[in-house]
Amino acid sequence: MASLDARTRVQLGRLLRELRQREGLTLAALSQQVGVTVSALSQFETGKAEPSLGTLWNLGRALNASLFDFFAQQQTEYVDVTPAAERTVVVYERSRYEAVARGSTRKLDLFYLYLQPGEGPVREPVGHAGEEAGVVLRGAMDVVVGSQRHRLEEGDGIWFVSSQPHSFYAIGDSECVSIWADTLPDHALERSEMESLFGDPRPENLVPDRAVVRRSGE
Repeated sequence: MASLDARTRVQLGRLLRELRQREGLTLAALSQQVGVTVSALSQFETGKAEPSLGTLWNLGRALNASLFDFFAQQQTEYVDVTPAAERTVVVYERSRYEAVARGSTRKLDLFYLYLQPGEGPVREPVGHAGEEAGVVLRGAMDVVVGSQRHRLEEGDGIWFVSSQPHSFYAIGDSECVSIWADTLPDHALERSEMESLFGDPRPENLVPDRAVVRRSGE
């Protein structure tokens, strides 16, 4: 993962702590679930260190959160229109995610995935709750689900139960562009109950002004 600036690390850490507390997990319990030391988790939450892409996916799985929940919280209720120039963009070493569906009450993620050629997978295999489906728009990629490797070329699609560890490889010398959707846990009831008791507990929008998390038009 590209390095985050200090402000973004603090914002990310604050949200990680709030999500962990929402799930009723201690640092020790979360440590056992994601395979990261308590010390490292504490540093993530205080903004002194940042998780890798694989660790961030594992944290999302343990905290019932999406990758994009860590960087952008839109508080729309029924409709959320995302202009092309206003997508939330999260960039890693050889991959770029552009979120299309960003509403905080959504039950699915919809995003573009851009993969750059290179050796090995773009991230370590991880699994998370729900189902996932994608289609290649340009280029070619391999999708590894469990122990099976599947080649997808332009126009090819795939669906799988995403609790299986999975990862992606760009194939060839060109960028691969695909679009993906995955389902999310439903926390609508929990959110409604929390708001009625304490007011809206969600943090302010987290769209850091940095190179690796930005709007697509910037």
